[in-house]
Amino acid sequence: MAVLQRTLLAAALATLACRDSLVDHAAGDAVLHPSPCGPGQVPCGGTCVAEDATHCGKGCSSCASAVPPDPNAGPVCTEAHACGFACDPGWLRVGNACERAIAVSGGFAHSCAITTGGAVKCWGANEHGQLGDGTTVDRSIPADVALPAPATAIAAGYVHTCAVAGSAVYCWGDNTTGALGDGTNAQRTAPVLVSGAGGASSIAAGGGESAGATPTFYGHSCAVAAGSISCWGSDDSGQLGDGTFNGTTTPVAVALGSLSGQALGVANGDRHTCAVVDGGAWCWGAGGSWQLGNGNTSNESRPVQAQGLQSGVASVASGAEHSCAVVATPSPALACWGSNSAGQAAGGDNSALTVQRPTGVTLAGVAPSAVTAGNAHTCVLDGPSGAVTCFGANDASQLSGPATARGVVQVALPGAASALAAGYDHTCALLVDGALECWGANSRGQVGVGTVSASVDAPTPVSGR
Repeated sequence: MAVLQRTLLAAALATLACRDSLVDHAAGDAVLHPSPCGPGQVPCGGTCVAEDATHCGKGCSSCASAVPPDPNAGPVCTEAHACGFACDPGWLRVGNACERAIAVSGGFAHSCAITTGGAVKCWGANEHGQLGDGTTVDRSIPADVALPAPATAIAAGYVHTCAVAGSAVYCWGDNTTGALGDGTNAQRTAPVLVSGAGGASSIAAGGGESAGATPTFYGHSCAVAAGSISCWGSDDSGQLGDGTFNGTTTPVAVALGSLSGQALGVANGDRHTCAVVDGGAWCWGAGGSWQLGNGNTSNESRPVQAQGLQSGVASVASGAEHSCAVVATPSPALACWGSNSAGQAAGGDNSALTVQRPTGVTLAGVAPSAVTAGNAHTCVLDGPSGAVTCFGANDASQLSGPATARGVVQVALPGAASALAAGYDHTCALLVDGALECWGANSRGQVGVGTVSASVDAPTPVSGR
């Protein structure tokens, strides 16, 4: 009986404490004081209005008096419903400062950039830690990557990323096949030092995934140092170029023979790699789609020369299963080869599903100075004007404009471009003034505009928040 009386007394006291309702006072403010307005709105003077820098938070505050710490920034209402600041369009936020970009790279569904101060910012898919911010949370707003020194080169692979910082190479993200080069197969959400890749001047990252009920991921990375190339990671098709088909978790030297010391750049595709060596285009790895340019479909574990490209090559690009080269002399020209399912190796013409050897691609009014290759699209920079032309698949507006099966598009940029980067089915352009514009697939936030959507069909500034 005494136990029952105590129980009844406790219940009565609890009821008195709650009075006419049951409230969890530890609940958040949104639960205790629900807004009468819909998502993205706040009550102002009895009316629901869109939340912005002039109507911020439950107090409907104006952020106009919040002076940003950088002249290239303006006040905003943050996701936390408080006044803050964001860099102006074309500027990336680095701490309390706004900086321009100097380099950009695109992966499967993520992108990364280097700012004028050497900071690295990444955005998009992050389930493997490929953004390098210490989490596995997708970001539609650029996230900070902590490196021990200013970065000078960046490469976004399929689901991993590498950067050169202080002449050392650091990588992060998926490490299933050793693409991070740290001697392990452990996934890393923050940068780790690549063993034995010091003195690097440029880098490249590639890879893909094997289809199936449970996809498996693979990737490989390469670095150029003092004119020689080393690679690490997956090697099932010979993409490391060391004469074997044995993957490695630390760098191995590419078998360049007497050409060692004359490499200028490298580009990684799905399972193949191409490089500019002694002025010529050389490729190795998977050849099943003719992507090595040597006129056959065998896999090659050592570099083979792309036919007709023995000299004058300025740069190369490796897509998933196609390759392209910019030839600087005797006059600027573009040659592509490999898979052509959407016209990505033939200027938008897919009447032939493969291009079996390097073949010239002529684009009206374009004197090529740079080229980038995605899964099934290619973009080219016109040297004299900085204009950009893209061709191939456009199902996600990766060429820009309304989504179509394929085509050729002159990209409507707000200014002249100086560099390009193609992801799987999105594209970014670095403008001469350092502004960064992206477009195409955006289901994981890889265009970096601060929101997620199926696609973004026009070049849009990357968020400065």
